[in-house]
Amino acid sequence: MDDGTWWTVGDLAIASGVSVRVLRHWDALGVVSPERTPSGHRRYGPAHVTRLYQAMALRRTGLGLRRIAALLDQADPDPAATLRAHLDDVEEDLERRRQLRDRLEAALASSESDQLMKVIETMTMFEQYVHGYRAEESTRLADQAGALVELLHGDTRFGPGERVLEMGCGVGAQTATLASRSPHTDFVAADIAPESMESASRRVAAAGLTNVEFAEKDVFALPEREGGFAEASFDHVFVCFLLEHLPSPVDALQRLRRLVRPGGTITVIEGDHGSAYFHPDDEAARAAIACQVTLQRHAGGDALIGRRLFPLLNEADWSGITVTPRTVYVDDSRPELADSFTRRTFTAMISGVREPAVAAGLIDPRTFDAGIAALRRTAEPDGVFCYTFFKAVAHRRT
Repeated sequence: MDDGTWWTVGDLAIASGVSVRVLRHWDALGVVSPERTPSGHRRYGPAHVTRLYQAMALRRTGLGLRRIAALLDQADPDPAATLRAHLDDVEEDLERRRQLRDRLEAALASSESDQLMKVIETMTMFEQYVHGYRAEESTRLADQAGALVELLHGDTRFGPGERVLEMGCGVGAQTATLASRSPHTDFVAADIAPESMESASRRVAAAGLTNVEFAEKDVFALPEREGGFAEASFDHVFVCFLLEHLPSPVDALQRLRRLVRPGGTITVIEGDHGSAYFHPDDEAARAAIACQVTLQRHAGGDALIGRRLFPLLNEADWSGITVTPRTVYVDDSRPELADSFTRRTFTAMISGVREPAVAAGLIDPRTFDAGIAALRRTAEPDGVFCYTFFKAVAHRRT
């Protein structure tokens, strides 16, 4: 294509294989922003096409769109550090998947009678991987649209000088958001998994945040008798996508209440897989979702816990409880969410339980695969997908 050639968005979509909808989204995010004709139509020249293929190459590495835009604009202050952090994430992803493969092979090769429980244990490990990278900024979750971040965290702010515990920080998806929105608040991000906190620490450092410290803690071993995790040592507690994994969420909430000073608060965010509905509706898709719910229940968690936040907090003796539903609604007017949430978050999470669900006899492979295909179908231009998170805020009695 010579320097005098200009392509319309439709022509470029056909030639590149990138849909018109995605090209428009990338334009909005500044990944590839074409020139405009006097009538407002997009037109792409040679430089835009070159940038498009550079963006596509970076996209295949798993980088988020905003990072890609910054790299291409040379606006990233330390691109090498960005790529190193992303390489660490990829290496961690590969290692977790290797562990999943080895555990599945061992479980399925075993002749022991408790094979089902071995498979469920394997599923739990992988499911923690899925949620850990969704709490949080994994490749999948780093791509979540700003609208979703705003939906969950837009009304979360903490005061200057306050001390806030984020329990179950995982790989730091929520940590970076919280710390950037309350830059004068002191955050302590805690998790039981040191490898997750290493990722969280890298993310926080890459974001240039200095108001976060990290601690390896088990919520069921708190509060401690003295020190920074003694009773009433925090002004507030924040937990997101933690309770769904715990066998005793009330116990955890009671322990967290003791960590907060009288009058302090807790903020809890959880999802509810029973709230997922979509068009076109599909029986196989619902069966696949039900597999994830069943496996998580057998592993001691609850994928439907969002609807239970009020009674759980009430039983744990928190007061002044308010719960608000936060619904993610996705249709063709929000293509960024169709990709980042419907495909890369929810559908990817359900896809991750295929092997243990089939091995446990919960579903046959053909039905499961048909269900995943149907979920992906809801992200097409004529599809609709909805999911509800629940956000609760409560107080420790004074």
